[in-house]
Amino acid sequence: MKAPANNPKPLYQRLVDDIATRIDVGKWPVGDKLPSERALCEMYKVSQITVRRALRELTQAGYVYSHHGLGWFVGNRASSAMPHRDITLIAPELDMLTTQLVPPLIAALHPEFALRLSLLEGGPASGEEALHQAVAAGAAAVLLAVTGEERHLREHYSQLLANADVPVVLLWRAVPQVQTPAVILDEAGAIQLLTEHLLRLGHRRVAYVGDDPSLVEGQRRYWGFANTIWEHSQELPMEWVFAGQLTDRADGARFHRIFRDSDRPTAIVCASDYRAAEAISLLCQMEVKCPDDVAVVGLGDTAFAPLLPATLTSFRFDMPKMANALATMLRGLMVGQTVENVTISGKIIERQSCGTGRARAM
Repeated sequence: MKAPANNPKPLYQRLVDDIATRIDVGKWPVGDKLPSERALCEMYKVSQITVRRALRELTQAGYVYSHHGLGWFVGNRASSAMPHRDITLIAPELDMLTTQLVPPLIAALHPEFALRLSLLEGGPASGEEALHQAVAAGAAAVLLAVTGEERHLREHYSQLLANADVPVVLLWRAVPQVQTPAVILDEAGAIQLLTEHLLRLGHRRVAYVGDDPSLVEGQRRYWGFANTIWEHSQELPMEWVFAGQLTDRADGARFHRIFRDSDRPTAIVCASDYRAAEAISLLCQMEVKCPDDVAVVGLGDTAFAPLLPATLTSFRFDMPKMANALATMLRGLMVGQTVENVTISGKIIERQSCGTGRARAM
């Protein structure tokens, strides 16, 4: 698609103008199917990236809409009072962190943007399809929750983002060697603060209950714990490290054996409030008192943390701050600004479960 040399408009915008004109004059009536993306590429002699960006702009203006698997169609602009602009959050599941983030993020994006949630029912591998659907539906930008095996992160997200033609911000974690901005949750730092809190209370025998260490979240939280223990020259037998649900038979049996021992750990750092709730429940079944016998701390400060038999000391991430950082970053990217990664922490909310009980120097 060639234009006069004095035309200052970018190529995609000239494509937007031409398609909008065709629709306005009735060449492509409301409800008609547009030529395929490939046909538009050939018609205008442009790349697929240019065509997709033009279609996204036309979607936001109400000119076109997409049916996944069927193609693009001419919309009825008169049926909507004003075009809406969506931000799509793509996440593997509606987990604790996402649930806490969504309300302040909706507020931070209002009134310019509406938040849409896309859950990866097919696992991380379905991220490419979710990203394509978000773009096809006219998303102004995408938030992409980072999860998966640490060793495959760079390869997976490099491939996923290679053809992203909307602004993308990574959520929770940055990916090494992937030049996409991120708002980062300081998971390792949060676990470090929880571990140091127990050490200050006098605990020297501290166990850890986390999640799958091959996953990025499981690995980074574990190293926040282990490095802190080693920096304080404390013992860390691998028998005291649990990865996954304590309801699993093997881990549950090991937990019972260790915490029935008179030389058991006096405290447990848990990588989530869910793992902490499991630990407190098992201790209660064993008639091991929390916090008198064993102190427990969690991560996330979920709504149930104050409701457990021993109200749970937990780390509360600053989700309003994270929401504002995401909204600021997205707005900057959409006007072409260069943005830097932002790291978010929070604070410990102290309750009953971290009492000093049996803590003693070893």
